[in-house]
Amino acid sequence: MDTHEIGRRIKRSRGEKNLTLKMVEAASGVSATHVSEIERGETVPTIGALARIALALGKRTAFFLEENELGDVSVMTPENRLRETAAAGSATVEQLTSSIAGGRLQARRIVLAPGRSHRADRHRHDGVEAIVVLHGVVRLQAGDQSVDLFEGDAASFDAAEPHAYENASRTADSALIWLASRRDVD
Repeated sequence: MDTHEIGRRIKRSRGEKNLTLKMVEAASGVSATHVSEIERGETVPTIGALARIALALGKRTAFFLEENELGDVSVMTPENRLRETAAAGSATVEQLTSSIAGGRLQARRIVLAPGRSHRADRHRHDGVEAIVVLHGVVRLQAGDQSVDLFEGDAASFDAAEPHAYENASRTADSALIWLASRRDVD
């Protein structure tokens, strides 16, 4: 990340909240002179100083470090959603959300072909997942449990447990909304 861009984002965020340099100093413990130098791109803040400034401005530290500046709200219309087909046509995946500043939530609509799964193997990752079945029958395997979910059913689970889901029907597509969030690490 360019130091001038970090400074620009800090200055703009400070202006949006109508805060003076002295007010940011009082709230963050970072001197007004140092904040001013950062805003002008004359110095690079330490991660600790940046974290304290971010807190004073009501932002996540990542907001100032993300390569592409992300807004606080993201709207995805049917026309601008990304769609892809999984390997061998096993599923169609439509991205329902895009990133927002500090975002930790993803949502997708997944249509599973008869008898197919979105991923070949059970997998795990940090975070929490939930699925809501729109139509058909989806077999969820999470940890030691396996359960068939029908239209309108929903389930959530710790994604650190090995998990997978598949279309339990051999004759018709199944569709679900998949939600995932990362654990808070800040």
